[in-house]
Amino acid sequence: MPLKIRQLAHALAVWRHGNFRRAAAEQNLSQPALSRSIQNLEESLGVLLFDRQTSEITPTAFGEALLQRAETILIEAAELEREMKLMKGLDVGRLSVAMGVYAAELSGNRAVAGLLKSHPGLQIRLQLRNWRDVERLVRDRQVDIGFGEIGHLMTAPGLRVEPVGRHEVLFFCRAGHPLLGRSAISEDDLDTYPFAGVPIPSRVAHLFPRNCRIDETSGDLIPPILVEDLTAMRTIVAGTDAFGLASPVQIEPWLRSGELAVVPFRASWLRLDYGFIFLASRSLSPAAEAFTTLVRGIERAVEEQNRILADEVLREVKPGAVPSA
Repeated sequence: MPLKIRQLAHALAVWRHGNFRRAAAEQNLSQPALSRSIQNLEESLGVLLFDRQTSEITPTAFGEALLQRAETILIEAAELEREMKLMKGLDVGRLSVAMGVYAAELSGNRAVAGLLKSHPGLQIRLQLRNWRDVERLVRDRQVDIGFGEIGHLMTAPGLRVEPVGRHEVLFFCRAGHPLLGRSAISEDDLDTYPFAGVPIPSRVAHLFPRNCRIDETSGDLIPPILVEDLTAMRTIVAGTDAFGLASPVQIEPWLRSGELAVVPFRASWLRLDYGFIFLASRSLSPAAEAFTTLVRGIERAVEEQNRILADEVLREVKPGAVPSA
């Protein structure tokens, strides 16, 4: 009897769980069906793969040898299946993408909607993550494409990085905040109030308010009010003395309504810098290619909107000096 890919997956599940019942549940099989699959695999190879005499099922020497190869075989089989599906085109294809919150809100979500409007049969899995998780998901082959912060990745081995968005961002606060009513403020003024936001990459962490914490492991800046969702950030800022960070178009409706206001502070380092992240060794699917095209089209319009709105709301504010490290 020839060895089958699904049998390798069953053996790996038994090894991971050390238990036939839990492994069967993971593989959506009954326990007897999983046991028969492992027995058939053992019979076809003529060896015993698992020691069933202890409370926790453990691999034999033969089992360890098989399991070392099985994981690689399954990864390669999945890659082969993926390559075949790439050739089927958009209408029966799939797209998995991980996006940072700023990139998603500015253009990524709209690009996904546009893709589905043109190709309603496309299956999409969208994950909103922090910028470090976006990179990890790409490297682990859990997503086809990443779309987020790229400043730390321009020379990263094994990755292909394509810049897309570079937009000015502004500090914002609630209407009536003590920071308002002045033509300009300093970094010391910002230090007086808590910053609500996502983790800030280490390359620019020293530029942000000093009441934030620096993570000892990564060097990233951790705000006193850590949020991974921009809607939550805007809500918190609107109801407290905290201030947030966003591109002008992301807060335009609240600026127009008077609920939020722009802090009179402008600096050249206050910019988003995000783009596409791929594995250099991996082909892009037609769906991923279409996604990147839609994003770039949206970004061109966003760039112009941001520039006009930033100049409008901060017309009288002169750019400040970059604070020292």
